[in-house]
Amino acid sequence: MLNLFEAKFSKDRLHPIFTLISRHRHAPEREVLNRWAEGFTDRDGKFVDEFQLTFEAAMWELYLHAVLKELGCTTDMSFHAPDFVVTGPIPLTIEATIAKPAVDGQPAFGFDALEAIPKDFGALNHEAALRLCNSISAKHEKYKSSYSKLPQSQDLPFVIGLAAFDRPYAHMAVNRPIMAALYGHYIDESDIYEEDGKQHLGQYHVQGAIKPNGSTVPMGIFLDDRHADISAVIFSPIATWGKIRALAKNTGIPTVFTTLHPIEGSIHPERRQQPSNRYEEHLLDGLYVFHNPYAKKPLAPSVFNHERVAQFWLKENGEYEIICPDDFLLYRQIMSVTTFEEGETPPGR
Repeated sequence: MLNLFEAKFSKDRLHPIFTLISRHRHAPEREVLNRWAEGFTDRDGKFVDEFQLTFEAAMWELYLHAVLKELGCTTDMSFHAPDFVVTGPIPLTIEATIAKPAVDGQPAFGFDALEAIPKDFGALNHEAALRLCNSISAKHEKYKSSYSKLPQSQDLPFVIGLAAFDRPYAHMAVNRPIMAALYGHYIDESDIYEEDGKQHLGQYHVQGAIKPNGSTVPMGIFLDDRHADISAVIFSPIATWGKIRALAKNTGIPTVFTTLHPIEGSIHPERRQQPSNRYEEHLLDGLYVFHNPYAKKPLAPSVFNHERVAQFWLKENGEYEIICPDDFLLYRQIMSVTTFEEGETPPGR
């Protein structure tokens, strides 16, 4: 069993969320992470260091490990790469990665909760899509140069597990940036129009997004065979510190959970608000699987066939086939009544 919470470094080096979660009042949150870590193997002897110093990527890897266990998958943790070699019931490989802030960009923790709220969701979606594409491209190059040559990867689907920690309130972008990155499908939240008595959002096909330096990053990674090595992308905008809080059900911290869920035929989501003693969230809530129609080794839909998971396929006619629960968790915001001790940094979400 990994010893995640025995600090190995001086306080000034520890990640703020690790410092926060190490406090006595967050024992239920620590228990959630310890459950996720059951059966996980630290293959290079650095995982606990990364968990304590950088937190987010390591937490995301533990989450994916927990997801695979929840789905009944068997994983061989003896291999150094890719991150997960699933041996059954359907063999596949998964490499975990996160979208990080741009150079000199503000991190997804420790920010002023009011000042950091996005004021331009078009800009948020645009910039977030760039960061997601960078992360996907980096792992694709790694697959071509390394993972594809490993015996444990031969003839198996290659899946990228991706989460966004590239800015404050990254989770507010929901699925907009990943749809643009993978399928070139951009939803313009500023373009609301009426047709047939209903409100609609403007939707466009985009081929690329412009970086601050003027160069263009291609969008629509899954619209041709240039990324056919990637079978699918697993994505969650809300597998964050908030997911841990939701599953922990920490009665010692008064908390209100606000969530958004789709309403069929409406551009406006359903808003729900519940106190922590009545709030329920599943481990897999908020999890997407986006399939690559050009994949050399397609991912079998049955691998992630679960009532809480959303799966997307792009059909030849350009329409989507979607399997998704009616009350899919699009977004979650947490408000807690708590105090911070000297030296603590609020996580921001």
